[in-house]
Amino acid sequence: MRTFIVNNARATTIALACLLGMVVPPGVATAEPYLAVESGLKCANCHVNPAGGGKRTQFGTLYARTQITANALGEGGGKPWTGDLGKWFAVGGDFRGGYESYDAPGVEEESSTDISRTTVYALVKAIPNLLAFYVDEKILPDEAENREAYVLLTPKNGKYIVKAGQMFLPFGLRIEDDDAFVRQSSNINFNTPADGVELGLELPKWTAQVAVTEGPSSDSDSTDHLSLSAAYVKPRWRVGASFNSISDPLGDRNMQGLFAGFKTGKISWLTEIDFISDESSSGDLNSYATLLEGNWRLHKGHNLKVTYEFLEPNTDRGEDQQEKYSLVWEYSPIQFVQSRVGFRSYNGIPNYPLSNREELFAELHVYF
Repeated sequence: MRTFIVNNARATTIALACLLGMVVPPGVATAEPYLAVESGLKCANCHVNPAGGGKRTQFGTLYARTQITANALGEGGGKPWTGDLGKWFAVGGDFRGGYESYDAPGVEEESSTDISRTTVYALVKAIPNLLAFYVDEKILPDEAENREAYVLLTPKNGKYIVKAGQMFLPFGLRIEDDDAFVRQSSNINFNTPADGVELGLELPKWTAQVAVTEGPSSDSDSTDHLSLSAAYVKPRWRVGASFNSISDPLGDRNMQGLFAGFKTGKISWLTEIDFISDESSSGDLNSYATLLEGNWRLHKGHNLKVTYEFLEPNTDRGEDQQEKYSLVWEYSPIQFVQSRVGFRSYNGIPNYPLSNREELFAELHVYF
């Protein structure tokens, strides 16, 4: 019975993702991609990085203040905070911390309260609207760690984008949850930057990036990455495709992904499916991961997020599939403050208790 349910849930998710790829002409990613879908905007509108995530632009900061929060408090009669410290310099940051507990069959229940991540951003505008230097630094927990550091060139009023340095790779939806199956299986998330060059194109209805980078390997050599991502964006829907190729002395990897977003009334939907092929001397391994997420803005400042995820880590075996269901309530009482309370249920390998756990969590997110 369980196999029947898993297989039918898997088939439904795959069918939806494929249907979106067929009915919409083939062609956005931010830390909260549903906001881009809801507003009909592209990532470059709200983030310095056109591929999404990291420091917010002036518009992105003002959007968070006026459109996301339940109440925007006064700021002393002066200009609202935008992150700019004069003409040449801008800063930003994110703090995330909270409580988490999980319960797995045959395992003692555990809980913890800690700081999950604190990051700061700095943007030096050497030539405003043309040349800038960007840094994304994790300062907590543990030791400080540089996440991104690159030169940013934006000629033609940002129509063309050139980045050189350390950066996150463009692939799929750039969601905040690094533990999502689509982010874990692809190993492209906010923990895996790489050194290289990225070229981007920003047109009224198109956004595209191609990156050539190098990353650390399991031996003394480095891996060569080729990453491409493109999306066609309309006010009520968008669809995109990604590709990533990794050349590694221990085995090559190729990944293809489809992602999309659309609105139905007050609900903004996100979906992604990634196919992964690993080659090695011991044989090839094919896998895929899917994501389906709905966001319902119940009221200004309140968002209800429901997510279904499926992971098939090896298509040659039928007993290691994993599912994840999530229900999260997000509340933004005032500008730049967000609380999250949620529940996750995992359904996975029978003899691996942690893949069948249930989680409760609460998070505080403060940003500027």
